[in-house]
Amino acid sequence: MLLRRSLMAVGLLSLMTIAGCAGKKEIFYWGEYEGLVYDMYINPGSADTTTQISKLTTDIQKAEAKNMPIAPGVHAHLGYMYALEGDIGQAKAAFLTEKTLFPESASFIDGMMSRIDGVKKQ
Repeated sequence: MLLRRSLMAVGLLSLMTIAGCAGKKEIFYWGEYEGLVYDMYINPGSADTTTQISKLTTDIQKAEAKNMPIAPGVHAHLGYMYALEGDIGQAKAAFLTEKTLFPESASFIDGMMSRIDGVKKQ
């Protein structure tokens, strides 16, 4: 009797664990962001700024279509890519979007914005 109850408990616990894992849902839409950042540092030159802007913009559109929030850092990275291309207006817009979506990024984004302003004034 005790063995039977123990087996039932183990079976029920296993079933609950499997059901819990199967129901895992992503909080943010990551798209190709992590791969782009990884490749940028591990394989320099593997994805130029134009390619990264295109992929990140597509990821943002996919997140919107899936009604999922875009992952933290995506807009900041997009802003960085725009800045590297010299499109300061788009860079600032992307940085401000990051700051709006993730207020905890404010000091980082403010630093990026001040660097852009410093470069423009030179």
